Amino acid sequence: MEESHQSTEQIETASASPAAAPKSIWSIMVGVFTGPAAAFESFKAQPSWVIPLIVVMLLGGVNGMLMGPYGGQAQVDMLGTSTSLPPEVMDKMIENAAESSPVTSFLGGAFFLGFVTLLTAGVVMIFGKFLFGGSATFMPIWGVTLLAELIGMVGGLLRMPLVFAKDTMFVSYGLASLMPGKDLTSIFYSLTYYCDFFWFWSAIVAGIGYATLFGISRGKGLTASFVTFFMFVVLMILLSSVGLSFAGVEISFF
Repeated sequence: MEESHQSTEQIETASASPAAAPKSIWSIMVGVFTGPAAAFESFKAQPSWVIPLIVVMLLGGVNGMLMGPYGGQAQVDMLGTSTSLPPEVMDKMIENAAESSPVTSFLGGAFFLGFVTLLTAGVVMIFGKFLFGGSATFMPIWGVTLLAELIGMVGGLLRMPLVFAKDTMFVSYGLASLMPGKDLTSIFYSLTYYCDFFWFWSAIVAGIGYATLFGISRGKGLTASFVTFFMFVVLMILLSSVGLSFAGVEISFF
């Protein structure tokens, strides 16, 4: 009888205790780095994409502003090997690179990230909803994509000390670091440059988030994230290679 009475009291106490307060979006953003599974469970219960979008665009803008001069110089260096560009065109490009505007670089980086994450969410929705039979709406999917992108943005900022020290944008926390002197005229180097440690970390975290949001297996979530993320890397390399080829720059695989 005493044990029964204690059990009843425990049940009543548990029923009377208030439900745990939902985590704030700021806590969820921290949790993406420290405990993504729990963070995305909280996000699924109360999805919010506005603050992640603002933070990602701000970080993307800062990355773009800091990297802008180095990106312009890298473009000039690569096009300097062209066999078809007239000298006056090269002179104009050098002038433009020297006069790059921090504001333009900031806005370019910010809006580029917003646009790419939007497209990524659209492709992931096709995978999760139509191929894997999950259930989720578009805006939370975009929210998960933005949250995972925070990792890439932090990685970009952590790369800047190396950029400043070596005076080049071609530094990496991945296999590309083993190929000094290479640039985006090498397709293999481009793959390893974009797919660095932070890219893999971001893709894994995104896969966990997609699995949670769609209610599908972890494997399917990771498949959706890695295939989609890799598609965009290949697209960037393809567009860069085609543009450089038309400008008379030789492209090689290695």
